[in-house]
Amino acid sequence: MPHRQSDGLNIYYEVHGQGTPLVMIRGLGSNADHWYAQTAALAQYFKVIIFDNRGIARTDDPGGDYTVPAMAADTVGLMDALELQKAYVMGLSMGGMIAQEFAINYPDRIKGLVLVCTHCGGTEKVEPSPEVTELFKGMILENTTEAKVKAATTLFDRHTLINSPEIPAYYSEVSLKNPAKTEILIKQWHAVSQHDTFDRLQRITAPTLVVTGSEDLLIPPGNSRILAERIPNAELKVIPHAGHQVLIEQAAACNEAILDFLKRCEAH
Repeated sequence: MPHRQSDGLNIYYEVHGQGTPLVMIRGLGSNADHWYAQTAALAQYFKVIIFDNRGIARTDDPGGDYTVPAMAADTVGLMDALELQKAYVMGLSMGGMIAQEFAINYPDRIKGLVLVCTHCGGTEKVEPSPEVTELFKGMILENTTEAKVKAATTLFDRHTLINSPEIPAYYSEVSLKNPAKTEILIKQWHAVSQHDTFDRLQRITAPTLVVTGSEDLLIPPGNSRILAERIPNAELKVIPHAGHQVLIEQAAACNEAILDFLKRCEAH
């Protein structure tokens, strides 16, 4: 399996397709395998780089506490190891928080930014309901099959759960291949809880697309509106009939919106 060193950290990665690099960063608990609804579609036009975040699946745990800026540095380190000077960067949920720090701290390394179902953190973020928070925290702290099943209601639109149960079922199947350890989930949760870019978002100079599912319970759509308002010239795309896993629930609509944005960036 391909690994590259980033500041001493052994990172698992995959490269698909050719063209301008597109680095994609996953969210809490998930890994490179979870990009299954995007990789092939986007790799037709771009050189897609997917990887496991620190401590997840096939990437080493460097020890100590995790922070979002440190994970952004991991991403830049992987780009350095792959000799990629600039890339488009897309992040989902926690990955979107990492992507924000990337765009703010390494502006010369980014060609364009796609933020999916994520928030700016701090006191300005729109919180989920207490019930949703408890279900998601239960999944992290208990890390049992029962807790994961309960938490699925926070990740998918209820219509998907009822009418297309094969969609969350396959997501669960992929998740079981390289399950995240409880201690790593807790480290990621603490990193997310400390994330705060609200006062720095206006420093993002890269063209930006913000995507959200209209029914996202975990990171409510209001968070994406804040990002789109604070980031200069950002575009907002709300995908109907989708929850937090919008990229999987409405893969075709998401891929179309992402490709349209990236191709317009390429044309400039």
